[in-house]
Amino acid sequence: VFDGFAKVHKWSFKNGKVRFTSKFLPSEFLNNSLAKNAVDWGVLAQETDPPRKNPGPIGFLKAPNDNQGVNMVKLGSTLELLSDTTTFLGVDPETLDFKEQVKGLEMANQSNPLGDVCSQGSAHPYTMEDGSYLSLREANKLAGPGKERMALYRIHPENHAVMDTLAYFDVPRASYSHSFGMTRGRPGGDLAVVLAQPVYTNLVKLMSKATMQAGFETPEGVGTVIHVVPLDGGEPVAVETRPFFFTHFSNTWSSGPKKVSFDVAIASYLFMGYFDMGIQMNKTRRDNWYAEHNNSYSTTVRFEVDLETKQVTEKELLPKGEACQSEIWCQLDLYKIHPDDEGKDYCGFWAWHTFANSTAFSSWAVSRVDLCAPGGARVVAMWKQENVYPSEPTFVPEPGSKDRTAGVVMFKVFDGNKNESRIVVTDATTLETISEGVLPIHIPFTVHGRWYDDATSVVV
Repeated sequence: VFDGFAKVHKWSFKNGKVRFTSKFLPSEFLNNSLAKNAVDWGVLAQETDPPRKNPGPIGFLKAPNDNQGVNMVKLGSTLELLSDTTTFLGVDPETLDFKEQVKGLEMANQSNPLGDVCSQGSAHPYTMEDGSYLSLREANKLAGPGKERMALYRIHPENHAVMDTLAYFDVPRASYSHSFGMTRGRPGGDLAVVLAQPVYTNLVKLMSKATMQAGFETPEGVGTVIHVVPLDGGEPVAVETRPFFFTHFSNTWSSGPKKVSFDVAIASYLFMGYFDMGIQMNKTRRDNWYAEHNNSYSTTVRFEVDLETKQVTEKELLPKGEACQSEIWCQLDLYKIHPDDEGKDYCGFWAWHTFANSTAFSSWAVSRVDLCAPGGARVVAMWKQENVYPSEPTFVPEPGSKDRTAGVVMFKVFDGNKNESRIVVTDATTLETISEGVLPIHIPFTVHGRWYDDATSVVV
């Protein structure tokens, strides 16, 4: 499900009209595939059918691994396309024309233990006040004893090829971490929260098969470790908890002088297994898979860490049932919040909602959750149509309003009834449709996108 050639879609809004632009990212991976009329070698989520020709370890080292189609971030005058590595490809934010490629392994100023290779990174960086972006990377060993490293680093708009490491911690094995949390405006300095889930990359297996399915290891009985890292270089705090797996943070904030809280989507089983094409193409298997795997539905959970006592408390925010408008489980992900709430205590979010009012996974909706509602958090608005499949929502706040729900929420849908893709604009509070437009091409499920005020556009 996660594999395919990276493509960028952009909607620009001006004078009551919307302009749609869509371009494939001209990566080496795409160009090589076109030249040989076959899918190029490089890391995929799972192997193709029929399998690609395996060129061996040398072929893996030569593979571009630049199919960056997960997320994007503005860096100076360039829109950088990202994935779970430190490599990124830049395009012009207006035309989407290719501008640059920066390979993570070639970046200057990397700091790794001897023998470590920086093989992974987060696809969810934070834009800082100076225009740089803050991200997370993981350095793994090919073989032998010694530590591995997880580090927080910045890329500055004036020099895209240099890593500025702010903080790091060494661990027996560096964990795959798709996202991380960060506070904003915390007295005494901001903190990053890194969840080291028990998912580790075996570089030998990854190089031999070139799939995350083959390269990821999830040993049983290993807990998830919460690392709270001061961004000013102070001593990190590490607290081991029960084993769990996660995808995305909703928000992170300081909940007291020596406390930090965060909301995150967690599960008891790694999400990668569920999104296997063999499961997704079979309705019975995809609807029953979670229940058959120890009810490993994704659940939004609030954690609070006491940095002095190293005690962790957790609370499931939305139990299944009426509060969530879901029959069997409250499965929400791909969160969006008001930009002024990022890194601070907050009262709600918008999210992609599966199993919405149904026992079927493919019953999809976009929902608004009020975390401060009387009686506890609950879904207070929902956009849902039969056999219509929305992707991640994008929230655009109403300029000047103090109401955190005032504005619009936009998302792309695929309509299975009409066999067409549309852009849908809704009222952010009620999620009632304001306007929609049919797109000239079919767009499959998309994950992450961003709204940019300066260009009055949303890019996914």
